[in-house]
Amino acid sequence: MIDTPEMPRVLSPRDEARVRFALQAERLGAEAFDLLPVDPSAARGERLRRALDMKRLADILVQRAVVAEREEGATWTQLADVAGISKQAAHERWAGDVTTWATTGRSVFSPDSENSALKTARRLDEVYADQNPEHPADAVSSGLDAVRFPGAIAAEAARRERAAGLHARLAPLNDQLGTAYAEWTLLNDGGARPKARAAVLTRLAALNEEVAALHEELTGAEPELADEHRSSAERARSSVASNREYAELLAAKAETEGMTK
Repeated sequence: MIDTPEMPRVLSPRDEARVRFALQAERLGAEAFDLLPVDPSAARGERLRRALDMKRLADILVQRAVVAEREEGATWTQLADVAGISKQAAHERWAGDVTTWATTGRSVFSPDSENSALKTARRLDEVYADQNPEHPADAVSSGLDAVRFPGAIAAEAARRERAAGLHARLAPLNDQLGTAYAEWTLLNDGGARPKARAAVLTRLAALNEEVAALHEELTGAEPELADEHRSSAERARSSVASNREYAELLAAKAETEGMTK
């Protein structure tokens, strides 16, 4: 497997998530192997500290497993069954990890990184093969869609480009929402006049409406993560309703105050 025009540096989100999981598994394995030596002069508690570090790495592996499973189409019900918890508990525990993965580009490495999922998969092939002579020489890379179905690369790239464009439009809206909510808090805590607070709430409603619409579009651009986008759209729409309702109450109060002056 080599980097060529037919094999882009950034793979499909599904492949990227698979490589990201494998990379964490390698790190966990290396850290575990380093625990084998016995050092009788180690400070008391050192073994426990390192074991707890391992647990944190294992927790990250679980999070990356969930992301990879979601990219492959696993439902929250299926993941909950495996974890032995409710669907709601599974969603509450890991939905944030899936959302973060989506908003940061669904790639192992940043766009300006010299590394790539392809190079990493090739290196992990060697790491795995070196562990046992019976291990295949391409255990990681051979499972990637880019290798198994090279004809789908163009379609994957087009879908990724569409999703990236929607996320690019979403990012400044979220920044504006954060600014508007901070302004609302200051005005509300400072006892500002109803008219000023109503204006901020009206602006928040308009921003949340745009956010909801973009998340609806993302359900088509990122169908594997449609549940997350629908939940985000529903939260934004709920905020629209509450923002507008409260804005109307404040506007009415401002009008009443104006009539009494």
